Amino acid sequence: MLKVLTIKNNEKFLRQRSSVVDFQDKDLPQDLKDIKEYCTVNSGFYAMASIQFGIPKRIIYIKSTKQNGSNDCAGSEHNLEHILMINPEIVSQKGKTEFWEACVSGLDNFALVERPYEIVVRYQNENGDIKVQKFEGFSSTVISHEIDHLDGIFHMDRAKKLLQLPASERAEYRRQHPYKIISKDCEFTYDTNINLNIY
Repeated sequence: MLKVLTIKNNEKFLRQRSSVVDFQDKDLPQDLKDIKEYCTVNSGFYAMASIQFGIPKRIIYIKSTKQNGSNDCAGSEHNLEHILMINPEIVSQKGKTEFWEACVSGLDNFALVERPYEIVVRYQNENGDIKVQKFEGFSSTVISHEIDHLDGIFHMDRAKKLLQLPASERAEYRRQHPYKIISKDCEFTYDTNINLNIY
């Protein structure tokens, strides 16, 4: 079974840029099998990037973009479940949202992050077929977070505000500070001043 790496002992590894997946890679089938098995069996997260398992390849797995019984993700009309994306890249983005993000690899770092409301992602499936798909609302937030991991970027690097908050307290905080859609169609760009190692 795979093990999740964290910034406590593996920050340098997690900060690397993951490699483009070569479909001739003999280890790829086992990597994909292990990632899917872990994400199916375990809970407590929306999605994972393979780098978080010690596999520095451009792979993300979306477990679910549906929040546990809460209504704080208005705009997530299309919840995603069990989607594997290989070599994903955002080809366009627009709109703006805010959400208090967390990450199992980022430990107690809890950050208010701006993300695009809508993204178009180009990726490959397990067979190598190219897909181009549009995602909106909270799904866009989750996917954007995971693609950042592939470039060694954490949610706290993009933080407008940063708290230290254990997992047990985050659900209540999010109820009081819900996912927010600022605009569905404005131009979106990230602040280029990424706050590396502010925590």
